[in-house]
Order: sequence, then C-alpha cells, then structure tokens
Amino acid sequence: MRPKKAKELIPEVAKELDLPEQMIKDITDFYWQEVRKSLSSLKHSRVHITNLGDFTIKHWKLDDMIEMLERFKENLKQKGVQEKVTRFRTDENLFDMKAMKKIMEEEQTRKEFIKLHKTSTDEPKRKHNKAMENKRSDTRGSD
Repeated sequence: MRPKKAKELIPEVAKELDLPEQMIKDITDFYWQEVRKSLSSLKHSRVHITNLGDFTIKHWKLDDMIEMLERFKENLKQKGVQEKVTRFRTDENLFDMKAMKKIMEEEQTRKEFIKLHKTSTDEPKRKHNKAMENKRSDTRGSD
C-alpha cells in the first residue's frame, strides 16, 4: 500500500464530500498545526495520532526546558526586573514543566512495575513449559 500525499488526497476528499478544496486544505493545515503545537508546547506527555502512533516527550528535552526556565527566573531576580506578568508566566511554565516531569516519572515507574509483574507472573509458566518439554523428551526417549 502506497500512502497518498496531501496534494493527491485533498482533491479526492473535496470531491467526495462536495466541498471546496481550499476548505479541506485549511482543515488539514489546522489539524497538523495543532498536532505540532501539542508536541512542541510540552503540555502533554504523550500525543496519539490515529494510524500513526504515539509521540512522547523526551525526558532530556523536558529537563532542558526546566533548566532554561529556572535560569531565566534567576536572571529576572538578579536584574531586579519587577515585571510581575513575566515572572508569573515563568513560574507558571516552570510549575507545568515540573508537573509534566512528575507525570512522566510516574508513568515510567508504572511501566517498570508492569514489566516486573509480567516477568514474575511468567516465571511459573516458563517452569511449567520446561517441565512439559522434559516430560515429552522422556516419553520419546523410552520408545
């Protein structure tokens, strides 16, 4: 299956829906703009795009943003800048980033727990399967 490019897809969809091509183009442009904004804003730890997959924030990107905001906040204090709006936005962004980091750490802990749980619950199955294999080889060897 060969994926269609937007320039091929937009006219087909417009014809099928009996809508102007420009409207379909505007809708798709808006959708992808919002997807890019969701990914780059670091407001969500995971963005799911149907038939394309999940996109997650890299922990190092989040750490870099937190570090940058903390330096910016410190520079504001050192310069004596009293722009409360700027300081408030910086604090708000920093709070959001730290909350996102905590969510990502909790998700990582959950993944590790699931992985550990799968390993521990599969162990009896592995032993049972190995015992069954040994039993089969024993019965074949006695023929």
